[in-house]
Amino acid sequence: MRVRRFQLLLFGALVVFSTLFVAMPWQGNGLFAQTTPTSDQATESADDPAGDAHAGDDHADDAHADDAHADGDHATEGHGDDHEEGDHGGGHGGGHADPFIPILLGLAWIVLAALAGRHIATRFGQPSVLGELLFGVLLGNLLYFAGFPLGVLVMHLDAVTDITQEIWHTDTSVNTAAATVFTAEELEEGGPGARVLEVMTAPDGWRWVFLALGAWIFSNLGVILLLFMVGLESDIDEMKQVGVSSLGVAILGIIVPYGLGYGFSAWLLPDKPETVHIFIAATLCATSVGITARVFKDLRKLHTDEARVILGAAVIDDVLGLIILAVVVGIVATGSIDMMEVGRISLLSLIFLGGVAVLGDKIARLTARIVGSLDRYHGKLLMPLCLAFLMSWAANQIELASIVGAFAAGLILDDDYFREAFGDNKPPVPKEDESGHGHGEHETDVSIYELVAPLEAIFAPVFFVLMGMQVNLATFGEIQTLGLAAALTGAAIVGKLIAGLPAKGLDRLSIGLGMVPRGEVGLIFASVGKGLGVVTDSVFSAVVIMVIVTTLITPIGLKWSLARAEARQTAAG
Repeated sequence: MRVRRFQLLLFGALVVFSTLFVAMPWQGNGLFAQTTPTSDQATESADDPAGDAHAGDDHADDAHADDAHADGDHATEGHGDDHEEGDHGGGHGGGHADPFIPILLGLAWIVLAALAGRHIATRFGQPSVLGELLFGVLLGNLLYFAGFPLGVLVMHLDAVTDITQEIWHTDTSVNTAAATVFTAEELEEGGPGARVLEVMTAPDGWRWVFLALGAWIFSNLGVILLLFMVGLESDIDEMKQVGVSSLGVAILGIIVPYGLGYGFSAWLLPDKPETVHIFIAATLCATSVGITARVFKDLRKLHTDEARVILGAAVIDDVLGLIILAVVVGIVATGSIDMMEVGRISLLSLIFLGGVAVLGDKIARLTARIVGSLDRYHGKLLMPLCLAFLMSWAANQIELASIVGAFAAGLILDDDYFREAFGDNKPPVPKEDESGHGHGEHETDVSIYELVAPLEAIFAPVFFVLMGMQVNLATFGEIQTLGLAAALTGAAIVGKLIAGLPAKGLDRLSIGLGMVPRGEVGLIFASVGKGLGVVTDSVFSAVVIMVIVTTLITPIGLKWSLARAEARQTAAG
């Protein structure tokens, strides 16, 4: 018992140390602000109009001057000014610091948080993904309200990526780009836009942007690998067998939430225009399969018919959701439905999914033959990953979610194809002599799943921790928004639970619960509406709360439901 307490104490100390280490060196904001600037920093502060901008100067000319000066500072820093590096924490030894090091530190920090969350969740008998999400929520809000730069950027990560893209595409200033992403109210002092700008335009702001975007890259890689592995554990023939049930679940999972969402919106927001009700209803149609897939994977239930129905329905939902989004955007923009756009999305989606179903076997066998003609052992890892990345890109090109492409790649691959291509049934791996140097070969059979699993184990938790870190608990304190959020959450849950009814002979409750989480998909729908000026800030906050609740309750509800179904089967058998 004492050893375990010591381990937990040590683990907690590591978390605290990591937090302090990340927060202290590079930024003068938050709890660990440097209150005594050096003489050079004081001079720079006096000359740099950025200080006036942060103090609340709203003049456009000053804002442009700020960016020009900040860019100059960054350029000087990037060309190796040792004094600047020393002042702003470029390296702890006064030399030229590797700009990738903060990203590595951030990755280690997030993985450590994921490990802590997993440990706590499993101690209470809950799926590990729930611990990762909740620990991310706790960590993100602590960092955000303490004023840590990383917490500010991650909390508004979508805005940071949008600002970065705007700067890259238009060669504009940070302030100008931020004005296209945030509203004027959000850019006022103390607002989220102003907080993001304060970090991004600080002397070391580029380091924090690198760190946030690096975490974003690892997060996206994690969910791609997760769905790829879910596909590897699934069988395309078995997916076809539950195709009718998946189609029924998907269609009902669109119709019922849409109707409930529209009704509640029209009832609670009678003064809002029709387009607001349409957009809110469309947001409730979305399904994010990442959370559900992880729960089934943790519980080792991916081979069940319920999991196959949910995965199939989620893919169909993605296609139908895109069509609905195209229809709604057309109505908002032109007042009519753009049938050409609807037809284009429908056709491309059918071509992609039909191509996977018809040509998937040939694509997988070709991949295996390429591996067989190259480096067999390493190629068996690298070529399937390349296929997953390429199919994710292809899915995104036709405006499907990239995870659909990754799932499809895993679905068509089979270790048997590689055994046939290798001829000897087993891929060779280098054999090491006593000195540790490779020579000759010996045989071993390592599956694609086993090769990819370590990568997924590292990066998938980053996705869930980062998703949790973007949950702003302050939205729960807005009383006027809570009523609408409660109604939308109820409609979102009930609508998807009803969607499980077409799955005859299966655990309908588990299927319905598996379709509940909205995740990032729901936020994408709401963001589009906000960008068009249809969804107001209060409505957007209500949608965010709905997304948070549906995401967090799914692991708990799904575990309970699956255990209940298993107990019934045991009692009946």
